[in-house]
Amino acid sequence: MELNNTKKNAEIIKLHPEVAEKTTSFITQIYNQIKKSLINGELKPGEKLKIDSLKKIYNVGSTPIREALTWLVADNLVQKIDQKGFVATDSTIQDFKEILKTRLWMEEVAFRKSMQNKKNIDAWEEELIILCHRMEKRDWKEEYDPSNPNSWEMIHKKFHMTLISRCQSEYLFKFCEQLYDLNLRFRFMLIKKKKSYHQRPVNTEHGDILKYVLKRDENKAVNALIGHYKITDKYFEK
Repeated sequence: MELNNTKKNAEIIKLHPEVAEKTTSFITQIYNQIKKSLINGELKPGEKLKIDSLKKIYNVGSTPIREALTWLVADNLVQKIDQKGFVATDSTIQDFKEILKTRLWMEEVAFRKSMQNKKNIDAWEEELIILCHRMEKRDWKEEYDPSNPNSWEMIHKKFHMTLISRCQSEYLFKFCEQLYDLNLRFRFMLIKKKKSYHQRPVNTEHGDILKYVLKRDENKAVNALIGHYKITDKYFEK
């Protein structure tokens, strides 16, 4: 989930604006680094996230580490357990199926609402064309790096979030974004563990979604999106 600094860092905004901005920016960097380690599997599901160990890994003090972990708790990528501290959230197949089921419910609603919204629809379609083209120019199996907006994964996320960006519900959009991030860990598990997954025609899948968006065929566009998500589930079952 993208950072909502007003909600996630209520204490920081009490500082002088320039200090608050620098502090928030620094914590955001640490947040992205730990998130990257969680998504890429360097920090394992269920692993205890010790503040002292993370300080050495990221070469920072305990305060930004603790704040970043608190933000990740809000994203459900980390859990805080009483008297045990922070732990990387588990990633079982059952967790994946629950996330997928919820994504299918919520994103169908968000995507339909987005397609039904006719305001500035031409500009929306043009942005999706550009994002799809940018994805085709990069390797979709490259490492997750949230600090690089030109990485395939960040372009990919922007494509999917743009699809639902016109749903006219900030809460629905944010819930979908959080589910997207939770799903990432499972997709990277497949990239690392299953060579057959590397043959997945990802560009074709995105192209099909875009094709039906441009035709303004709501039902076929939604079916293409749902089919795109369900393919990941099929690879887990192989």
